[in-house]
Amino acid sequence: MRLRSLSSSHPRGPQVSHLLLAALIALVGASLLSLANVPRALACPVCISPDKITLTGDGVTGTASVTDPGVLAWFSTAQFMGFEQRAPIEPPVHTGPGVELTRYYNNTGVPASFWTQGFDQMRYYPGVSGQPGYIFYEGPVSDEARTFGEQMNLWQRTGQWFALTSAEQVELNQLLAAAHSAPQSSSAAPPPLTSPGAKATDPPGILSALASLPLAVVILLASLALLGAGVGYRLLYTRRHPRAFSPMAEAED
Repeated sequence: MRLRSLSSSHPRGPQVSHLLLAALIALVGASLLSLANVPRALACPVCISPDKITLTGDGVTGTASVTDPGVLAWFSTAQFMGFEQRAPIEPPVHTGPGVELTRYYNNTGVPASFWTQGFDQMRYYPGVSGQPGYIFYEGPVSDEARTFGEQMNLWQRTGQWFALTSAEQVELNQLLAAAHSAPQSSSAAPPPLTSPGAKATDPPGILSALASLPLAVVILLASLALLGAGVGYRLLYTRRHPRAFSPMAEAED
């Protein structure tokens, strides 16, 4: 009687299966980690920092665009003129046109107009004798922004005045400093992505769709694809080698 271990006769089938399983576990783990760190932008895409703020008015030539994430981190609607609790004040004594700020968002879950036109606007006026200044909140930029914000009661501040805190004044001073050093133009529109004379080509639709999905969703889709490939490979290999995955060696005369 001669014993033959089929697992040693066909080593590649189990090895490939184990590699696929290990890769699937790694992808699922990465997906869960990504889901654990998904920001509130999935539920509120404007509760995170804006991607850009433009400034026009006193001391700003044309339109200045600030895109520094370190500066913009303080100006999400969750922190600045949005959902935080604050009471309006009576119109203060102010002079000049002030500085108009427009917040722009270019992330998943918002209409394209939030990047081309902006989301909301407000006007800053400095205080007197070094005191914190004031914000007059002008409200949404477009009808799309108005509809979006109404679902969160965001526009309750529209047309009202607010006094800045000392901390907010420091943050706004940093924004103004960044605006003075930022490239200034006569238009708030973003620069073209292609060089002059170059013909822009749109990416395939499937790539655009994937690019618009959150990272966690992409990882989950990859995990499902890998799982399907592993199951298909195992079924195919088992059909060709029915005894390859038997846990015991089979005896042959």
